[in-house]
Amino acid sequence: MSTSVKYLSLFSLILTCIGSVIYLENRPTGLASNIPITIKAGTSAREIGNQLEKLRIIRNRDLFSWSVRLLSKSTSLKAGKYQLNGKQTTFSTITLLQKAPILINKATVPEGLTILQVGRILEQQGIVDAKKFVELATDSLFTKSLGIPSTNLEGYLFPETYHFAPTDDEEKVINMMVTQFNKVFNDTLQKLLGKTNLTRHELVTLASIVELEAKEENELATIAGVFLKRMSLNRRLESCATVEFALGRHKKRLTNQDLRVKSPYNTYRHSGLPPGPIGSPGRLALWSSLNPETTDFLYFVARGDGSHIFSRTNREHELAKRRIRSSK
Repeated sequence: MSTSVKYLSLFSLILTCIGSVIYLENRPTGLASNIPITIKAGTSAREIGNQLEKLRIIRNRDLFSWSVRLLSKSTSLKAGKYQLNGKQTTFSTITLLQKAPILINKATVPEGLTILQVGRILEQQGIVDAKKFVELATDSLFTKSLGIPSTNLEGYLFPETYHFAPTDDEEKVINMMVTQFNKVFNDTLQKLLGKTNLTRHELVTLASIVELEAKEENELATIAGVFLKRMSLNRRLESCATVEFALGRHKKRLTNQDLRVKSPYNTYRHSGLPPGPIGSPGRLALWSSLNPETTDFLYFVARGDGSHIFSRTNREHELAKRRIRSSK
């Protein structure tokens, strides 16, 4: 047998052995139960392989890391949280890690919440650190970088149901919420805004007050109309919601002392709109503030069931308040 033939036979044997090893080590481990695994951004293929081998999701960490490098897939492995098992081959596992994370964090942010309240809700759901969230949302430079004409993002963290990746940090979460606000405040609303005497910031401020005052959807446009009517007559808005914002807490009943609280947000003391929003208005509040009901009403008082009694004169308003008190 010639030397070349011997080398060829040896080479074939080596390839066969390597192929056999790859075949054996690529096989599923058989682990049936799903194991939660988090891949952090910047984690190397070797580190991921170590983690997967320890959890018995793959047989051989070296096969995993070598395959990732040979296939040039290192940069395509997605960070996030996954549910993996040992039912698939190592190569199939690599393919799974090239897709978007299987696990996401779903969070619903209700209408009318302040930055502080939004931070608390998202922290309770494990999305953000509330302190970091609030600090970033009240950072004037960060606010400016997002194109918001204010020193903070009050009113612009749009209330919506979101799906966050486990790797989304406070900045990413806030960006998503402001992006959603801009998406909702589309060309149609922008055109309607052009027909008013309000800036977008003033409109969002008005809508935030309407959002918190109106408990029933069919009253949103009426309440917006009342506030705009009062503004046109240079009368104070006298919104209890702005007083609560100034106080920093919700109260079932405001006292006369509360109504005198010194704050630019207290619309019982100051004419016109407050300096900025007092919470995040939703779609209907924004729309209603741009499409207010034309009304002669100047006052409204809550019945206690979510609805209001609207009045044209102070005398009617006082009678409405007495009627409500006597019915309790």
